[in-house]
This record gives sequence, structure tokens and C-alpha cells, in this order.
Amino acid sequence: MTSIVINNGGDAPRFPTVSAGVHKARCVKIIDLGTQKNDYQGQISWKRQVLVIWEVPSEKDSNGEPMTISKFYTLSLNEKATLANDLVSWRGRPFTETEKKAFDISKLAGVACTLNVIDKNGKPKISSVMPLAKGDQIDDQYHKSVIFSMDEYQKGNTEVFNNLSEGIRNMILRSKELDNMNQDLGDGNNGSDLNVGDEPIPF
Repeated sequence: MTSIVINNGGDAPRFPTVSAGVHKARCVKIIDLGTQKNDYQGQISWKRQVLVIWEVPSEKDSNGEPMTISKFYTLSLNEKATLANDLVSWRGRPFTETEKKAFDISKLAGVACTLNVIDKNGKPKISSVMPLAKGDQIDDQYHKSVIFSMDEYQKGNTEVFNNLSEGIRNMILRSKELDNMNQDLGDGNNGSDLNVGDEPIPF
């Protein structure tokens, strides 16, 4: 079973984006980015990262399709980690020590939530992820769920990878896991499986 557990600043987006406010949303993509290089004020570090993408049914693009919004995370359930904080808020309860050892974030695909989106330098940013209000309803999922696992890719399963956007593919190819087979796919616009532990558990 496949399992996986940036703002570039400057110019405003050149395409329609999710508006600031509180929105019902559904997680539709979990993308394992592998171990990425981070250069902060000359200090180099390597962190396992994941990209989570939600669709927002109330916000439509020019084709009438639900728009999407995403957030990059370091793959960690440390209590100070952004991923851990967002998941606790989304679940409505903290992780037990057992859950911390075994949470499979691929189980987020298809799960509904409420997103608080803020405007930061002219770009939408997810500030918090919360559960749907009790009794609240959300439209059926529109975009197909996509789960990309570095582990599966390294085993030769390339179908999901080949269907990702060029920018995301380039980012994945820059990962530490694929450094020895790195190749430039053009415009960069944007090991192990990713169970946080060993046994998948319900969301």
C-alpha cells in the first residue's frame, strides 16, 4: 500500500487564487518531495518535505472547476512542527505517543476540513486547518486523489510522477534521494516510505 507521511515572495500571482477567508476544503493530493536542501542565511540543512494540496469547492477557476491551494510541510510530528500543529487542529485532538510513531499522512487524501486562508504579500496562505463544523456539508470531491510516494518511485512505479506538474517533478528530482539521477525537466516554476511510524492508523 502506498503511504507517505514557500513562499517565493515578490510578485502577486498571475492566475486566479483562493480568496482570503474561511473555506470548506478537501485534501486531494499528498506529494512526497523527498529530502530537500534548505539554505537559511548560509546554513545548509536537509529536511524531508511533503506538499499537501486541497480543493476549495466554493472557489472556481475560469473553467468552473474548484480551485486548489497547497502548503509545504517538513515531515515531522514533533510538537513544534507545523505539520503536527495543523494535524492536531484538523483532528481536533492531540496525538498519542503511539499515534506519533505510526501516523500515515496519505490517509488525509479525500478528508474534508475547514481552511483559514490569509493574504500574505498579495498571495493566499493557509494559516490554519480545522475540522468541518458539526453537521456541515461539503460538495463531492472533484479532483482525483493523488498520492506520490518516493519509495514507490524508487521501486520503478513512475506513473504518478509522470502525471505531476513539471515544477513539482523538478523539485522531486532535486531531492537527496534522487540526486544521483538528477535531470533538468525545464521550467522549475515552483528512500523510504512516509509512514511517520510503522503501522497505519485511522485519521
